[in-house]
Amino acid sequence: MDYRFEGEAIKRKLSDAGIYRPLNEYNPEPENDRISIGYSYPIKAFEKFLGYYDSYYNIAYNPSISFNTDFSLIFSACRYKADGNKDIVVLDGKPADRYIERYRKPLEFFRKNTDIKGSFSFYIKRYRKYKEAKGMSESSAVASAVARSIIKNVYGDEAGKDDSIVSRYARMVSGSGTRAAVNGPSIWLSYPGISEKESFAVRVPSDVSKINYAIFPENIDYQTVSAHSEAVKSPFYESWIAEKYRRIGEIMNGDFNVNDLMERATEDMFSLNSVLMSRGNIVQTPESLKTLKKFLEFKKNNNDIYITGDTGPSLMVMSLDKSLLNEFLEFSGTGYLMGSHSPDAHHKYMNEFRKESDEYFSNIS
Repeated sequence: MDYRFEGEAIKRKLSDAGIYRPLNEYNPEPENDRISIGYSYPIKAFEKFLGYYDSYYNIAYNPSISFNTDFSLIFSACRYKADGNKDIVVLDGKPADRYIERYRKPLEFFRKNTDIKGSFSFYIKRYRKYKEAKGMSESSAVASAVARSIIKNVYGDEAGKDDSIVSRYARMVSGSGTRAAVNGPSIWLSYPGISEKESFAVRVPSDVSKINYAIFPENIDYQTVSAHSEAVKSPFYESWIAEKYRRIGEIMNGDFNVNDLMERATEDMFSLNSVLMSRGNIVQTPESLKTLKKFLEFKKNNNDIYITGDTGPSLMVMSLDKSLLNEFLEFSGTGYLMGSHSPDAHHKYMNEFRKESDEYFSNIS
């Protein structure tokens, strides 16, 4: 399959429908000591991705589709210092050297595009409804929040509200961050040969508010970066990607129908796990496998319920029928978190975070 040909066809169709448009242009207007705040909720993917065609610009081999969840909330405050010579990242009140390395490339890219000197400091805080868990897509929200905070800081509030430009820069931190930058259901346009400037997420016309969902948080010591590098080595990888283009075409022809999306999320979870297992990577735990077994048993007599997961054992269950979802949750006998489509945690924590981040910046040079 010619992935570029298939990707260009998807792009044309989204453009013709008025869903995808070129990026707006903004002029950088940096101001010394300006502090800007961004926030983001994480995503859960219907159509997933693993593996980068271009690992510098984080261009994936295929488009992907998701919607925002409210299992966590990430705030990022960004301060610009015109005479600074050292970038700083603080996560949950502690220096995050690991994030400095992760942000080195995105900041290099950002400075090249804006011709801005000086330094940036980021104060990031996670508000979770769970403790430690893997597969909650938290990194997508971190990337999106950080990108929005720096875009607001350098380009201004109008640009900070532009999900497309935020999505573009979030991609440089994490591919999944592209979709977290869009509030609602979105598709990230990505395929071999696409221009870096054209690869970002856009909102799609799908009524995901009809979906009732809950997640079973589980933890495992596994890094998503490992999944990206391992997946492309799988003997199943090419057939997995080819199937994605076929199914995305069907989903688009069905106007992003929510039933189609939930069904695809379930299919793609099993495919993703198969691709990783073919390389000896197991991202499930005994507890998550028990949940999965319970789900498969329950679905034999209840077709209108779906399950999905990403590169971790935290499985999410979905249904348009709330009573059916509740019936399964009771049947599962396992701890879970309910999700909603009207998150308000950013209102609840904004003043607290603003005060905390201001105090931090006032205590450093």
